[in-house]
Amino acid sequence: MRRCDLCKKNEAVLSVSRLDKNGKKTELWVCAECAQERGFVKAEVLKASVAEVLAELKERVEEQDSRLVCAGCGMTYAEFKRRGRLGCAQCWTAFHDRLQPLLRRIHGAVQHVGRTTKAGRKKAQERLNLQRLREDLRRAIEGEDYERAAALRDQLRQLGDETDNGEGRNLA
Repeated sequence: MRRCDLCKKNEAVLSVSRLDKNGKKTELWVCAECAQERGFVKAEVLKASVAEVLAELKERVEEQDSRLVCAGCGMTYAEFKRRGRLGCAQCWTAFHDRLQPLLRRIHGAVQHVGRTTKAGRKKAQERLNLQRLREDLRRAIEGEDYERAAALRDQLRQLGDETDNGEGRNLA
């Protein structure tokens, strides 16, 4: 079992690669919790196909899209929407704010997170679900919603959550 390079506690389920300015690649192995905390994984985001996104872009070319222009090649955002391709590397910077949501829809994230096995993805999803339930339990207790807290505690027990940080106690 490979441990997370960040927290050193949990099993790593995901490899994140980064290239520095000199082209040197560094690889970081992270657990599901650390990946979510750092924005590498957004499990609730549904991925759309590239074809669907580009077709939708072509349909919705607006007047304001013609005003956003890349300084490098002179391409407008409207032209990008019609073509489905950027004109140069500087287009990434010029259209950054508009490209981020597109990348999130297509890939589910805006940062490359490397490859993982099907079992690793399943385990990461399970951990994210447990983490979400624990957070809901914490909020329910803070909000004094003890019925909901008890239901969440029972749900965590059914899923085999062995961590007991004291929050689930005395909720009979």
